[in-house]
Amino acid sequence: MQAVFDKLLADAKIQKALAFIDADQDNKNRELKEMVLLHGAPFKEREARSPMFMKKLEQYGATDCFIDSHDNAFGYVRGGTGPVIVFEGHLDTVFDESTPLEITEKDSRIYCPGIGDDTAGLANVLSLLRAVKHAGLAPAGTFLIGGTSGEEGEGDIRGIKGLLDDHKDIAAVVSVEPGPVGNIVCGAIGSRRYEFVFKGPGGHSWSAYGLPSPIHAMGRAIAKMAGVTAPESPKTTYTVGVVSGGTSVNSIANEARLKLDMRSISPDSLAEVEKIMLNLADEGVAEENAFRFRSGEKITVEKKLIGDRPAGDQPQDAPIVQAAWAAITGAGGTPKLLPATSTNANAPINRGIPAVVVRSGGATGGTHALDEWFDPRGSEQGVKMALLLLFALAGLPGVTAPLALK
Repeated sequence: MQAVFDKLLADAKIQKALAFIDADQDNKNRELKEMVLLHGAPFKEREARSPMFMKKLEQYGATDCFIDSHDNAFGYVRGGTGPVIVFEGHLDTVFDESTPLEITEKDSRIYCPGIGDDTAGLANVLSLLRAVKHAGLAPAGTFLIGGTSGEEGEGDIRGIKGLLDDHKDIAAVVSVEPGPVGNIVCGAIGSRRYEFVFKGPGGHSWSAYGLPSPIHAMGRAIAKMAGVTAPESPKTTYTVGVVSGGTSVNSIANEARLKLDMRSISPDSLAEVEKIMLNLADEGVAEENAFRFRSGEKITVEKKLIGDRPAGDQPQDAPIVQAAWAAITGAGGTPKLLPATSTNANAPINRGIPAVVVRSGGATGGTHALDEWFDPRGSEQGVKMALLLLFALAGLPGVTAPLALK
């Protein structure tokens, strides 16, 4: 592995690209501030960010650029017949369209909602593309490079799922997220999210007393769920994160809702906890219906799957992890393996496609908050690392062959 990166670093065109990345830093920061002022509201990527990003991909030399049915914006850097390697940041942020977007700068930090997660990643993607074009580089394989939709929250990583569904030739995925350049994620914490909708007849708290209550049924279900002991190894978690329902303090509700989040790195453990929770919702309904003494309509519960991020893992010595480690070292960073998280890498890892999450470089804070900030100093190192990693994975003609990833 080290020999691969030694050869890449000795190549004149790679060195030309690395020098360009240093020179491109001011331009990258200008473009970062331009892009962050364009809303990446959940499920609204196609309205602004997807077309913006596709135009930039075309401008900087990607070919056959497209916006797909999942709102992803991608283009190609084609070389030979080698593997197809995806390099992506995500277009969406956690902030809706009503969020004011205004840039302030202080002590080298750029403040604006969404500036780090993941507008900084998108800026790195474009800087890398410019460097490839400037240096006249072409991989032995193909880069499929761009921005994905729906990474955040209930977007449910729909963009990367759809990309993998539509492009069966993808050999590996490299996702860029904000953070110190040395950090690597190679494991995927899966999640299953449900909304439970409890429904009943409803009525006045006095005159209709004795009718079953959706809120009471929901409360019984929550109490049962709270008593579940999830496995410690592999770590598995759950929480009821949102509850709502009712019309007034003196009414028997006709509807109540709860949202449940379950997580694990193990698909089997996640499936087992899910099965238990679904049964407990039914038990809460049955107990409420049996307890109330007035006959008539019964409580029902509807179970809506609102989130499915598949779980998975890779060996820490997998070739793509070793390559990311060596790329960080080659770019002058200090590599570090982080625990599994929930990112776009979940989808490829679960499908057996090698994937890693690398970092934009620089520094970030206040993620997902209105005072989110990004300090771009040193973020050129993140672009350099990504360049070396992509050419190691896809190969550089006459210099290195594509890495065997499986």
